[in-house]
Amino acid sequence: MKQIAGGPNRGDINAAARRAAENQDPKSFREERNEMKIYLRSVTLEDGPMIVRWRNDPGVSAHCLNQKPITEASNERFFHEYVETGKYQQYIVERIDEDFGVASYPIATVYLKDIDRNNRRCELCIFTSNDGEWNSASQSIAVKMLLDKAFEELGMHKVYSYAFYRYLNEADLLKKAGFRTEAVLKEEAVTAEGAHEDIVRFAITEDEWRHGAGTGRE
Repeated sequence: MKQIAGGPNRGDINAAARRAAENQDPKSFREERNEMKIYLRSVTLEDGPMIVRWRNDPGVSAHCLNQKPITEASNERFFHEYVETGKYQQYIVERIDEDFGVASYPIATVYLKDIDRNNRRCELCIFTSNDGEWNSASQSIAVKMLLDKAFEELGMHKVYSYAFYRYLNEADLLKKAGFRTEAVLKEEAVTAEGAHEDIVRFAITEDEWRHGAGTGRE
């Protein structure tokens, strides 16, 4: 489960974001209980400075398995090597401003990584964020949208995710979406302070997802 500050002015309506919102597949747009409306748009290279700010926030990097700071240059290399080649499917979570209909603004980034098309499996990752609107409700919607993409669009058989053992809220988020605990990896990751911490691996299969494990899909 891994990355607001310094984002675009929320009063500004970005034309590209407007077009993306209007053209979104219904599966890329969700609204739960008339609460928050969000959609996922593909990340662009222009999102780099914003992603770097999110990722380097201490409260965000503490949730990442690799806690070393990133730079705009390293993010650009990452984009060309992993996103453009399809190894990662990375998205910006856009919050719909109900007052303006098609106006939206970014609140987080999420992605599917290590997409293994032979074994039909990939990892689901969510960046934590210091944006007040990137909360349990919006995260829950984003996880379900990512699962839709993984199973419906990419044809995956299994999706897995990792969380630090001590972050129980992340575990609850994944379990609510239907993930089950698959393993506890002892002293798997090193924190910024040099301590080794346990990591929990969660997973969900296509059959579990289609039968609505924990999601109310049935």
